[in-house]
Amino acid sequence: MAYREFQIGAKPPGLWKTLLGVLSSVKSTNATQSLHCYRILWTGVGAQLARDVPFSAICWSTLEPMRRRLLGWVGEEANAPSVLGANFSAGFVAGTLAAAATCPLDVAKTRRQIEKDPVRAATMTTRQTLTEVWRDGGMKGLFMGVGPRVWRAGPSVGIVVSFYEVVKYVLNQRDTNP
Repeated sequence: MAYREFQIGAKPPGLWKTLLGVLSSVKSTNATQSLHCYRILWTGVGAQLARDVPFSAICWSTLEPMRRRLLGWVGEEANAPSVLGANFSAGFVAGTLAAAATCPLDVAKTRRQIEKDPVRAATMTTRQTLTEVWRDGGMKGLFMGVGPRVWRAGPSVGIVVSFYEVVKYVLNQRDTNP
């Protein structure tokens, strides 16, 4: 329902138009049936959480020790560029490792979110989807798209972490040196 193909050259609808299109098809006098139809808005949220929780656990547990070690090498002579470099490097590596490790869960999430059959979409589980992907494509299927995922997540985590830490460093320096 939420997924529709559009003509080439035609502008796809925005968020609100898509949401209203999904909800407008839900017209039932039966409250239970209407509630079930609204479930389509949450398709794949379980798979999203199943991917994001391990991603965050891997990312943050890898990031902090690596960041501390890199900042230890900088030592007392730390300045904004060295803090930026250490944090970006640690974030890049942590994001890359987490993205690679959780790629099968990302494949399952995507498969569940693009499922066109509404009945199947409502009953699919992450475990069933992973089993199906393994059966159809093996290890290669589970890690489909790992390259683009890693190349997006590594720099993304690096940018977020380094920006946060540099702003924190600059504000701390401003407060200690009035």
